[in-house]
Amino acid sequence: MWTGAAKMSMHSMLFIVNIILARLLDKGDFGIAGMAMLVTLAISLVNDSGLGTSLVQRKEITENQKSTLFWGSLAFGLILFVLALLGSGLLAQFFRQPRAQAVFIVQALGFIIGSLGIVHKAQLVREMNFKRLSLIEMTSMAASGVVAVALALSGAGVWSLVLNLLMRDTVVVIMVWRFSTWRPKFYFCWSTFRELFGFSAKVLGNDVAILLNTNADISLVGRYLGDQALGAYSLALNLVKLPVTQLSAVVTKVAFPAFSSVQSDLPTFRRGFRTAITYISIITFPLLIGLGLFAREFILLFLGAKWLDMVWPLILLTPMAMLKSVGTIKGSVLKAVGRPEIEFWWNVVYLAPLAAVIYFGTRYGLVGVSAAFTTLYVLTFPIIQTLTNRQVQLTNYDFLIALKPAAVSGIFMLAVGLGFKGLNAQVLHWGALAAFATGVPLVASIYLAALWLLQRREVEPLLKMFLEMKKTPGCKKLQARD
Repeated sequence: MWTGAAKMSMHSMLFIVNIILARLLDKGDFGIAGMAMLVTLAISLVNDSGLGTSLVQRKEITENQKSTLFWGSLAFGLILFVLALLGSGLLAQFFRQPRAQAVFIVQALGFIIGSLGIVHKAQLVREMNFKRLSLIEMTSMAASGVVAVALALSGAGVWSLVLNLLMRDTVVVIMVWRFSTWRPKFYFCWSTFRELFGFSAKVLGNDVAILLNTNADISLVGRYLGDQALGAYSLALNLVKLPVTQLSAVVTKVAFPAFSSVQSDLPTFRRGFRTAITYISIITFPLLIGLGLFAREFILLFLGAKWLDMVWPLILLTPMAMLKSVGTIKGSVLKAVGRPEIEFWWNVVYLAPLAAVIYFGTRYGLVGVSAAFTTLYVLTFPIIQTLTNRQVQLTNYDFLIALKPAAVSGIFMLAVGLGFKGLNAQVLHWGALAAFATGVPLVASIYLAALWLLQRREVEPLLKMFLEMKKTPGCKKLQARD
């Protein structure tokens, strides 16, 4: 619940900051920031998972092991910074954008900054102290958002986007050191580091594969369609992924340590996996369906007419984001059962067809890229999900049943929304503000009504959890710790 509150707050803050920046900056600035996503996502993967996962997954950990991992993480961060520094020129040449090189270099400082907090964050996750982690994330998001808007207002351009991320990493490191009582000793053992790295290497290998897959579309759009098109595409992608990266992360973040603690109790594991899928879809499906239905109105009202070329990319990317939102938890499942290599090899195999369809899609502009990306993801999603389900002996039928509440209610929501849009186009002729202000509450009410009337049995436990969150043993433990 603490993680949920944090992610909702962060989602709101990030949404507001993105809208303000979209008004103040041009597409080219977002395009160059999109080119730097290769570095940005690498930093996020290394700092948020990577080496720290070995601390969370192991049942017991010693002080010497934690100190070894701290110094090893710092050395690893320095190495990655040097590699980014040496490769910045080649990346700039690939995108045919010389001014992107300085952005790559400055952004890469996040490798060093983030490495200083990896062990401290892992320790808090291991303890499931999500209250403190949530406060840290909310504070860092608020501070970095203020900095980004201030820089944009002062005319800093693309640097407002770059320094936004560095400020967030810096605040996180400062606060995890403040909240955690653990301090590293001047101790390092190479054999211990290799032992810990054995598990983390699988996760990091998978992270690299995810990084390449995540950036294939960004890289090809930036190279073949230019920074203006990339600015529109990356903003559309960020909007549809907000529920994925923020709200789905609520469950995913808690799932890994929770699943790891019951890895030998398969029925409990399977029940938790199924429940997580249901709750994620109940939250993300209506948000994404609503965004797709009112994409044009949303863009006109919040971003401005200069961004209208991202309407169809936003709509076409919505089905992909819906599946991705429930697919994010597969990483937690595979890591908890000690099989992260399954996702790694999947991402390795997936990269070639992804690059091929995106390259083909660039011939038809942003619409072609978005349609190609979504089509491939929808067709291949059942394969990797089936492989994941088998690890906990969950049938595909049970997986679909877990999606049933959100899917059935979402169909009603979509049908009413399309009917309202058709009525407005043919009869009412309302402007963007009236259509958005009327349509969004209408479809939201239909979704909630359908969810309650048709799927009440599945929804009641979630509602009960919200109402009784302060009475749960987990919250009592957190309050005792604090």
